[in-house]
Amino acid sequence: MVASAQLKLYPIAHGISNQAGERQKDLPHMSLPFWDDFSTATHTDTLWEDKANVWINAGSAINPPTINVATFDGLDANGMAYAPNPNQNLDFGPTDLLASRKIKMTDVPIGQRNFVFLSFYYQWGGFGESPERNDRLELEFLNNQGVWKPIQTFVAEENQQPDEFYYFNIRINQDEYYHDDFQFRFQAYGKQSGRFDMWHIDYVYMNQGRTEDDDSHPDRTLTVPASGMFGSYFSIPVKHFQTSFTLTNPSFGVANIKASQTNINFSTYGTFKNYVGQEIYTHSELFDFDTPLQGTDASIQGKERRTVIMQEFPPLTTTDTLLFNPKADSIQIELELSLNTKDNVIPDDNGDYIFATYNPIDFRSNDTLRTTYFLKNYYAYDDGIAEYALGLAQSGSVAAYRFVMQTPEADTLNGVYVYFPNSYGTFASTVTFYVWDDNNGRPGSLLLEELVPVQRNNNNQFVLRPFIQSAIVQDTFYIGWRQSTGRVLIGLDTSNDSGEHLFFNNAGANPNTWETTQIYGSPMIRPRFGPGAVVTSTEERTKKEVVLYPNPNKGEFFLEGNAHRVQVLSASGHPVNIEQFQEGENKKRVKLLTPMAGLYIVRYFDGQAYQSQKIIIQE
Repeated sequence: MVASAQLKLYPIAHGISNQAGERQKDLPHMSLPFWDDFSTATHTDTLWEDKANVWINAGSAINPPTINVATFDGLDANGMAYAPNPNQNLDFGPTDLLASRKIKMTDVPIGQRNFVFLSFYYQWGGFGESPERNDRLELEFLNNQGVWKPIQTFVAEENQQPDEFYYFNIRINQDEYYHDDFQFRFQAYGKQSGRFDMWHIDYVYMNQGRTEDDDSHPDRTLTVPASGMFGSYFSIPVKHFQTSFTLTNPSFGVANIKASQTNINFSTYGTFKNYVGQEIYTHSELFDFDTPLQGTDASIQGKERRTVIMQEFPPLTTTDTLLFNPKADSIQIELELSLNTKDNVIPDDNGDYIFATYNPIDFRSNDTLRTTYFLKNYYAYDDGIAEYALGLAQSGSVAAYRFVMQTPEADTLNGVYVYFPNSYGTFASTVTFYVWDDNNGRPGSLLLEELVPVQRNNNNQFVLRPFIQSAIVQDTFYIGWRQSTGRVLIGLDTSNDSGEHLFFNNAGANPNTWETTQIYGSPMIRPRFGPGAVVTSTEERTKKEVVLYPNPNKGEFFLEGNAHRVQVLSASGHPVNIEQFQEGENKKRVKLLTPMAGLYIVRYFDGQAYQSQKIIIQE
């Protein structure tokens, strides 16, 4: 479980539309074999008549047989509960469904019908909420009378663990299933009110010529995406990289699905795009080439899983200007990693792929992964893909996220990229972000406090929230947020774990009572560096010679003090039309001509410098 008492997980939209699921019903009938490990979306789309509401993902299961699983929970494809209940009286019933396309079982010769088996791997819980005693996953078959018949019921067994995948294999030899419209399906039952009672399915295989103990397949798979290549980070500021040249060899996961020992080599291919002004310089190079898994040893035992470290990528030198141009404003690195296996080589050529049995299955579809890294202007622990949303459980609580800079030099933190995920319910329209320095491994002095608008998105994109003021940070700093009366959710990447850097505090932003969390994953907050107006102390930051009130307001407010050249800007920095009225020697009334609810910036000259304050316009 990745949740804790102080931080809660929330669902996000799966990113699959119900309309896409409806279109799958036009798929033609197919013949055996049926095989899907969910690693390739284009392949999966051809096999399932109804998959709209299951979640194909790489981050919710633990140690799956291959990259990506099909996850069942109490949410539809849009992240909405099947039976949302604001009173939390959790309704029980059918939730996610995964149904195969129609299979022409009459194509199976009568003499082979005692050797047709359906197998798959399943896990309950994983990184999500575990099913309870009455929750279940049903396997059903469609017979020749058009009736769905229950075949097997799966529950969370006491002797099983939520971090293990279990293998299931069943013979299909009954006459009622040998017709041209045969289908099988998985139906989950549990709480219909949220992301609860999670089940994960992987490596679904149905074919003839099999046996009861047939759990060995000529397949070597990638199981875990590549890790970061800048220490724990997927991205660091290019300026920081150019002072330290910190590179680490990424790791990845492999598994041998075959029951006997075999060999696996791998190759890595890197493409470096250096952006220098308006010019782009691209260079591609092969690094690891047919490299054994471990040094000179390519062997892997039957059913073994292993974490492998790349040997030659990234390159040993960072002085090659074709790879890392010292004048680059940013650098994008695209990694393609491929397993060199014999997954589709027939025995006559020293392979183990039996063509007559497996054709047209291509077991090589899970042998390649692609990862993108950035050297730009921010730090990122996450890989850019959110599996969950993360929120503080208590109003007034504050979270802090630690970043260790990959340069000895100080720099200016002037904003933050945030992934505000699309989820259900009502949310705060603004959020307060904080920046702290380090105090013996915990947040120390408060350097910056900024109120910014929340902008949820449906397109898997970060939004930039520039700070009006900036902070000088060095070595180790923390960036965090405060839970207001409305919900504030941040994306959580559970494919990569930086939970050791996350802290919470129920007493607010200043008290020194920080505690660690039990969160597994990486909150999707990326501190940005660049030029900015620097705040040197908390006292200076909070000092205001000009008083602005009321705040919030409905589009009209007062400024008392030495305020001249008044402007009102939208949250994105665009001027809005205003009227000003002098109410006294040092008092102005300001009125927005077309007020709209949201966050605005009031800018004015106090006689010595331009100052800014934020206001919130309410409906």
